[in-house]
Amino acid sequence: MSAEYFPSARTPVVMAGGFWRWWPALGWGGVGLLFFFQLGARDLVSSHEARAAQNAQRMLDTGAWGLPTLYDGQTDLQKPPGYYWMVAVVGWLHGGEVSPWVARFPAAASALATVGLVYGFLRWAGYQSGAFWAAAALATANHFVAIGRTARIDVPLTGAIALSLIAFFTTESRISTDNRGGRRALRILGWIVAALAASWAVLLKGPVALALIGAVVAVFYGVERRWPPGGGLLVGGAVVGLVALPWFLWANHATGGELVRVFIWYHNVARFTGESEALASHPWWYYGPRLAWALLPWSVPLVPLLVWAWRNRVWPQDRVFRFGLIWLVGMVAVLSAAKFKRADYLLPAFPGAAIVLGCTVERWLHSRESLCAIQWSTRLGITLVAVGVAVWPIMWRVIEPRQAARHEKQRFAAAIRQLAPSPEPILLFRTESHLLTYHLGMPVHTLVEWGELKERLAAPGRHTVVMPPEYVADAERITGHPLVLVVSLAECLTVFPPRPLVCLQSLDAGH
Repeated sequence: MSAEYFPSARTPVVMAGGFWRWWPALGWGGVGLLFFFQLGARDLVSSHEARAAQNAQRMLDTGAWGLPTLYDGQTDLQKPPGYYWMVAVVGWLHGGEVSPWVARFPAAASALATVGLVYGFLRWAGYQSGAFWAAAALATANHFVAIGRTARIDVPLTGAIALSLIAFFTTESRISTDNRGGRRALRILGWIVAALAASWAVLLKGPVALALIGAVVAVFYGVERRWPPGGGLLVGGAVVGLVALPWFLWANHATGGELVRVFIWYHNVARFTGESEALASHPWWYYGPRLAWALLPWSVPLVPLLVWAWRNRVWPQDRVFRFGLIWLVGMVAVLSAAKFKRADYLLPAFPGAAIVLGCTVERWLHSRESLCAIQWSTRLGITLVAVGVAVWPIMWRVIEPRQAARHEKQRFAAAIRQLAPSPEPILLFRTESHLLTYHLGMPVHTLVEWGELKERLAAPGRHTVVMPPEYVADAERITGHPLVLVVSLAECLTVFPPRPLVCLQSLDAGH
């Protein structure tokens, strides 16, 4: 390798108009606005959000924080409980209630923290303008903002993976530059921080988090032509084993082996191999165009900047750039090997892309001899930031309300509960609407087979059933119990629902 590039040893870039004097307050205030503005103004939308709210609320109501459990009593084994714990803690601080704002707060806070982490890392590495542009790119990348405002695990997972990899890199940098062999306690602390962050990533996502982190670490050591330190591996493995493994062992025992069958096998192995017919498979190149779209507007300058970096031999000169590019490419490669793909899975690669962009921008600016070129480049970057920010008022006022209107279930649930007040149970037949279940509240029961429905309807008293309309014609004939349509989801919405539902009640109502 050639001599390393140390940006702090070079003359700082002077930005046009005294830009650096006023950007921190305006910049961080704008980032906070992107993630937190009207965070709870709309109802929960997706199944993921409603499941997170149900699991967290049930933890608060019952005090059972071990296994995520939905309102209908079913154990939710799609994900480990990490994100639900975060929501439950915020809900506890919020008076014991999980609202849409509470459910989304951990994701928004993680997004803001991840942007700050990338900025702080590059400043630690000596990048001044590069730290700003990396943070700005990550904070305004359209998909990062969108998922950062959604009650999903992806952005908290991104933050945990980023902390683990950055702690790893900074620790390794100390090792490579400390020829005296001292500061052992500080290095051990770095490995512990990296391992704790990796453990939390496992509790958020499962073993795939270790695959993403491990791929970057392994390729990094290969590129650097170094062997990983045995002490670091031992410390890291011990911490992950002590922190993350106990919950998986306990949960598998508590569920009679269902955790391995449902989560490990179906939601990890089957998704990777594509052997499940219920999961759509995608070609290996799927993440290429998806990444370009998800990183907009920053995917536009990223490609020419990478071409410039290749021509100017940035790879052998800049260790931080190498690390960021390994992070980006390594994670995309691991994810591309899986048959089942989703755009959200790309988010842990975003900090790597931001680091690459920040390093390349700073080196490109240092290579310019004309102050005019630097000023115009700065204006172009500020324009991209403005474009990244400008789409969000449209999202807040147009796109998000339309999306919420299509998936709204609160009025339908209120109409049902007016007919069947709690604690009267609601029967959900052959429908999995987590958002409706969240608004109905407990008790609810999910039924799949006609025999189950017939048995429930045979019990004395009034019964309220929610089902897709295509099953209504057969409901009375198969169960032998008269049912009356009392309200439909379409009646409670201003738009036609993508998945219609109807509510029926038995004629032997006691009122």
